[in-house]
Amino acid sequence: MLKHLIRTKLYASTPDELMKYSKQYGISLTRQQANQLLQFIKKESIDPFSKQDRSKTYQYVEQHIGRQEAQQAERLLNQLAKQYNLDHLL
Repeated sequence: MLKHLIRTKLYASTPDELMKYSKQYGISLTRQQANQLLQFIKKESIDPFSKQDRSKTYQYVEQHIGRQEAQQAERLLNQLAKQYNLDHLL
């Protein structure tokens, strides 16, 4: 149930929401990059709970946005998962 809610929120996210979160967590992201990333996530049907899909997404971010941003995104996801006691889902 929780996984379904998170996936639904991910696929319903807008570039503006993604930019708001990136700014909040100190990750550099333009509106165009946010839009491209969300298109990639939707096109590839990324499952944030799949290690393989997360790796694919980090590679995409590294290639299209930047290595530092990909590393920051990975650290942030792990940090948030621990903070909300969801790390067992990753």
